[in-house]
Amino acid sequence: MDKKELHTLLKQYRAGTLDIENLSRLRHFLDTEEGRRMLYETWDDEFEPSHYVEDDLIQSRVFQRITDDQRIKPILYPNKSFFRNSWYKIAVAAAFLLFGVVGALWWYTNDTEMEPRLSMQPTDTILPGSNKARIQFEDGSFIELDQIITDTVLADKGLHIFKRADGSISYAYDDNGATRKELYNTIVTPRGGEYSLTLPDGSKVWLNAASKLKYPLKFAKDSRSVELEGEAYFEVVKQKSDHTAVPFYVSSGTQKIEVLGTQFNVNTHGSTYKTTLIEGSIAMHYAGVAKASVLTPSQQALHSVATGANTVQEVDPNYSIAWRSGKFAFDNVSIYEVMDEIARWYDVEVNFEGDLSQVRYSGSISRFEKFEQLLQLIEWTDLVTFKVHGRRITVMK
Repeated sequence: MDKKELHTLLKQYRAGTLDIENLSRLRHFLDTEEGRRMLYETWDDEFEPSHYVEDDLIQSRVFQRITDDQRIKPILYPNKSFFRNSWYKIAVAAAFLLFGVVGALWWYTNDTEMEPRLSMQPTDTILPGSNKARIQFEDGSFIELDQIITDTVLADKGLHIFKRADGSISYAYDDNGATRKELYNTIVTPRGGEYSLTLPDGSKVWLNAASKLKYPLKFAKDSRSVELEGEAYFEVVKQKSDHTAVPFYVSSGTQKIEVLGTQFNVNTHGSTYKTTLIEGSIAMHYAGVAKASVLTPSQQALHSVATGANTVQEVDPNYSIAWRSGKFAFDNVSIYEVMDEIARWYDVEVNFEGDLSQVRYSGSISRFEKFEQLLQLIEWTDLVTFKVHGRRITVMK
């Protein structure tokens, strides 16, 4: 078996289309020294490598699921303990040493039979999110941005909307629009949507699913302010007026971020706001707190909406901005948070059976994975199982 055939068989196994004969061939091949070596080489070079995923652990998990497959196990391994061979134990031990506690979250083994558990009822196709949003104007009217094909002029509002080749938008306004009272627009992304735009000062904003950004058509001379609900990534340009730096503010409830020119991610979904700094410097202001907290790159500010508590921690910012490059990426987070993100992106409803508060997850998955395969990948951790009925997902142990 060469690397090309191994890659094909692994893809078929993952998709559930591998027949019993080839499954048996694959199992026997992976039980050889050459097969184990080629599994690593094939995974690293071809089989969807990821910066975030602990590859050794995933490879071990693939190996175990193949060896445990109920269609061949009774024939090949009448003794249940036999397939827990020395190579498998060494791989797991090495993975624990390499990845420690976080890595261990991938690895909850037991002596129960391992078989596909994803239960799905007939349903409409569940698709990942895409570029879609609407602009809401102060008079209550709106325009669906994903339906704009070319540049658009809204003469009654004095507004020109320019749509770039990458789907992002920018604005220009005529003199009449500039002389009228300060006007605000609100861009809204639905569940299953994302969008990017360029603000009047040239700053760029990427909005994640189920988010809202309110901003003026023209910023004030000495200050720039926007309001955010949900999640957004900002690239703020530096601006001066009369040789003085013009600050940029992002307000979310009782939290206000002060920026001069930097890149950062803000996530206000859930009960704890998370602000992660990528580049530059920002100051965190909170209602009732006199002193601001200043963040440096790779720091994350946490703000509890319920208690008002504020903390700052060191993080790997790649996890916070993974969505910008088409990834879900999690670092020891609860299954509730994992499924919240998935639900917003795929626009599904998620319910939980029992107490899953101890279930935590680390890893990375493509945001454009087929929905069924995404759930299957999560199930491979042996932490939870899923039942799908229509657009309703039930998570259980």
